[in-house]
Amino acid sequence: MSDKQQPAQPQYGAPSYFQQPSDDGIDLRDLFAALWQGKYWIVGLSILFMLVAAVYAMTQPNVYRAQATISAVVDPYSLSDKESERLVFVNRELEVDLFSQAVTDRLSALAGQPVSVKHEVARGDEAISLSAEGTDPELVYQQVNSVAQFANQAYKAHLSEKLKHSVDVLKLEIRDTSSATISASLNDYVAQQTYKLAMLNHPSTQLIQVVKSAKEPTSPIKPKRKLITALGFFLGGMLGVAIVLVRFAFKREDTE
Repeated sequence: MSDKQQPAQPQYGAPSYFQQPSDDGIDLRDLFAALWQGKYWIVGLSILFMLVAAVYAMTQPNVYRAQATISAVVDPYSLSDKESERLVFVNRELEVDLFSQAVTDRLSALAGQPVSVKHEVARGDEAISLSAEGTDPELVYQQVNSVAQFANQAYKAHLSEKLKHSVDVLKLEIRDTSSATISASLNDYVAQQTYKLAMLNHPSTQLIQVVKSAKEPTSPIKPKRKLITALGFFLGGMLGVAIVLVRFAFKREDTE
């Protein structure tokens, strides 16, 4: 009995997505070779941009900054020991009023100097930072120092005006009240406010102290010439690399 002829097995080809992909990737050796061939573009643009940045930096004027710090005096009214329990409250009231936005914004205007006034809190201590910037180091020092020295006088005048108004209002309340108890309490408070007002009118009373005096700046804060020059060199190099890569991409497309 002869062997039956076996039917031919159909040959199935692998789907196209299983086929070995063609080598369309970028060869790193070709890429580095292109960068090496274009090194003159990269170096040239880096130097050009660095020179332009250096010239720009050298033409900019020096800007100086002077700074000072002021804060509230701990016990401006020289309170007695029997009123020590009120010291925290009084000081807190002073600080809240002293560091209010209205007062800090007015300091430089009252002194007639273009000084930046900023309320800051460092390690739990509240303070006012004064700073001025300009091309003349002596001028910015004088501006900050003027505001720092004028702050105590300006704030004393500000607080005296408020206390006078408070005393006047309380006296009217005492005159119109019929209660002896309320009248006695108001009289005590008027006496305290009058005492504070007398202290404020005394030339030796200080509400604001200079924590850190201003010093005449010796070195500019800007322009950062070295940084500007370095950035120019970096940007020029990046532009050179980009040009070389674009040329490499177009040349590769032409050869395919």
